[in-house]
Amino acid sequence: MRNTSSRALVRGTRRYFIYFVLSIIVIILTSLGTFEIIKGTDLLTLEKVEVLGQSDELNFHIEQDLKDYLGINLYKLDLESIKDTLVSDYSIISDMNVNRRIPNKIKIKYTLEIPFVIVNFSDGKNFYANRDLKLLERVNYGYLRKSLPVLTSKLNSKNYQVGTVIQDSITHVIADHLADILEVRADFQDRISDLFSKNGKVYFRETSRGNIVYLGNGDISDKIDLFLSHCNSFSSGLYIDISFNRQIVTRKAEL
Repeated sequence: MRNTSSRALVRGTRRYFIYFVLSIIVIILTSLGTFEIIKGTDLLTLEKVEVLGQSDELNFHIEQDLKDYLGINLYKLDLESIKDTLVSDYSIISDMNVNRRIPNKIKIKYTLEIPFVIVNFSDGKNFYANRDLKLLERVNYGYLRKSLPVLTSKLNSKNYQVGTVIQDSITHVIADHLADILEVRADFQDRISDLFSKNGKVYFRETSRGNIVYLGNGDISDKIDLFLSHCNSFSSGLYIDISFNRQIVTRKAEL
């Protein structure tokens, strides 16, 4: 009887390992070849761009921006480059995913930045900004339609553009004051018309009567409660000082 066991591939032997490596190489080369064939075929060309996001208007504009890619093979598209371009063009986008969907579609999902305040520059131009004071877009020139407190700045908009972050310390102090208020009373936002700084102090103008309010330092929550308990008794055109402990001082506004 012929002995064939010596020629069999035994797992764990050097011969088995060589065959295993060669098999993997063949599979990889075959896959690469198949991938190159796929890239050269017309079967997987882009026919549709699906955009899922929070703004129908922005969805439409993204679809229009990507029209030039129609007819190109899905695997020839640089999805990361497409994403970077869109996020750069639309500063209001905070996050985006771009994925292929076989056989002929790319799917785009995005989330928008959360606008925190409207920055009113000294030259009269208004921009939405997020909590970090990154300018998202011009008011009434973009996709946001939201009523927010206005932060009055002494800066000129010519030094800024959409996508840049305001670094001015005074502007950040005003934004921080608003954040402190909303942290303890989020529902108080609708009562604030605008905020501004003068002589190192931050004031806000309340929406109902246009009175100017100064909270000072200390427990903001107690001061807001104190203001709300007396606000219906205030006339218009007042300066309301609540910087003292559980006291309200009013006089004619002259700021």
